[in-house]
Amino acid sequence: MITTTKNIISTQCANINLLWGQLLIEELVRLGVYNICIAPGSRSTPLTMAASAHPNIKTYCHFDERGLGYFAIGLAKGTQSPVAIITTSGGAVANLHPAIIEARMSQVPLLVLSGDRPDELI
Repeated sequence: MITTTKNIISTQCANINLLWGQLLIEELVRLGVYNICIAPGSRSTPLTMAASAHPNIKTYCHFDERGLGYFAIGLAKGTQSPVAIITTSGGAVANLHPAIIEARMSQVPLLVLSGDRPDELI
């Protein structure tokens, strides 16, 4: 296999993104978040991998963001602790909007972590 500068940069960026994901998840655990709901997508993969690998995090996965948002509210109410949601960018975040409004109106601690599009795609 021929190693090119592009391959090296791509690998380094992936490792940096995973490192940032691990640091973010570790800080969430330090602050009392132990449940994370995931609607997987390519842009949020580093966060998903970090959450899945953390020994103190219980993850729940679902393909539909809207349903996952309401599940997260129920989980937060049931455990009386904050719950994080990991999703990819764009329409996925917009699908969480009704649950975010419900959480705010019910004073349920809900955190939304989203992968973002690269600058060149915005």
